[in-house]
Amino acid sequence: MDTIHIQASTDYDVIIERNSLPRIAEFLQAIKPACSVMIVTDDNVGPLYASTVSKSLETAGYTVHTYTFPHGESEKNGHRLMDLMETLGQAKLTRKDLIIALGGGVVGDLAGFAAATFLRGIDYVQIPTSLLAAVDSSVGGKTAVNLDCGKNLWGAFKQPILVLCDPETLSTLPKEEWINGCGEIIKYGFLGHPELLDQLRERPLLQHPKDVDTIITQCVRIKAYVVEVDEKESGLRATLNLGHTFGHGIEHGSAFTIPHGNAVALGLLIMARGAVAHEELDPTIIACIEQLLIAHELPTSTTISRDLILEEASHDKKASGSSITIVVPTGYGTSVLKKVKFEELAAYCIL
Repeated sequence: MDTIHIQASTDYDVIIERNSLPRIAEFLQAIKPACSVMIVTDDNVGPLYASTVSKSLETAGYTVHTYTFPHGESEKNGHRLMDLMETLGQAKLTRKDLIIALGGGVVGDLAGFAAATFLRGIDYVQIPTSLLAAVDSSVGGKTAVNLDCGKNLWGAFKQPILVLCDPETLSTLPKEEWINGCGEIIKYGFLGHPELLDQLRERPLLQHPKDVDTIITQCVRIKAYVVEVDEKESGLRATLNLGHTFGHGIEHGSAFTIPHGNAVALGLLIMARGAVAHEELDPTIIACIEQLLIAHELPTSTTISRDLILEEASHDKKASGSSITIVVPTGYGTSVLKKVKFEELAAYCIL
């Protein structure tokens, strides 16, 4: 078992342990006495794991309700949020009660945002069941839903009280979800951790899935440090957006047929090409990035137009007036924040 303690506006542990899911109540009882719980999940994950979580909680005296919605990024919207809010109200949850996000990034974002705003805030727990959620979105307290004009534009910072990651749940993931998670993992390597890139080059995760426990722990430790230093993204935490400026445009522009991790990986490659054009990155690093993406079956090109990607970037949360803060790769395992005018951003978007 690995336990990573995060000190933020709410302190909490990230527990990474195989076969821990049936013991969720054991971990929860130490921080949250028996109460009413709403398990939020989707129609892919719910049939696999909701009963296991419910049984553990009910045996320990918790009252359990379940909200299941259709899977997919397109469900992460204001209409779905309102439906969840009404369900929380009908279940008569109070401020002393709890929401559990059981699923991937969409479930975590939706349930977390509901927890941030229902009754002006109630506790919630993240149980990530996708690789991407385990290494990234379940940790750090960013919650949001999408608007028609852009991704994650309606949200709040809300730290969970516990993150419980059982890597056994990853065994039921389709291959494309492993690929999707690899996009975010590669991103972490370019945030000052070339040793992670070395590991991925020598032992691509798709070929060495038993490495996943240690890789999850590595990524969570990296993110935990960043969140503790800069919880509300006033500086360092913005580096976690590497690949996202163009990645969100690719994702949203494809009507979410290109999943988040794939889009982030491609966004990283596009920004790296722009960095080479600006003489900020050694051209040999491009081949390294391409090899990493290919080894993890991630895309290296897109049919989404450059104009559409740039239009989506204009709605980016990191925009300020006529400028936007981007994350630029500057070396093998290094990146920096840079503020540019929107008209300058186009020169970085090299497809």
